[in-house]
Amino acid sequence: MIAAHEGAIGPEHIRADLGEVLTNAHPGRTSPEEITVFKSLGLAIEDLAAAAHVYQKAADTGAGTWVEFAQ
Repeated sequence: MIAAHEGAIGPEHIRADLGEVLTNAHPGRTSPEEITVFKSLGLAIEDLAAAAHVYQKAADTGAGTWVEFAQ
């Protein structure tokens, strides 16, 4: 929101919203150079859906690194 307020980004920079990406209505990022920004509005279900989607994509493609957290 700060970047939008300062004029660094505007509506022309938004290609899809989270729902469009999750339902495959829009492919989301199509290259590593593209940037994804997710602004959580405090709806836990959106956070859980986003996390589940990202985790599944990473698991399916072998992307990322598993990290054990100490308790």
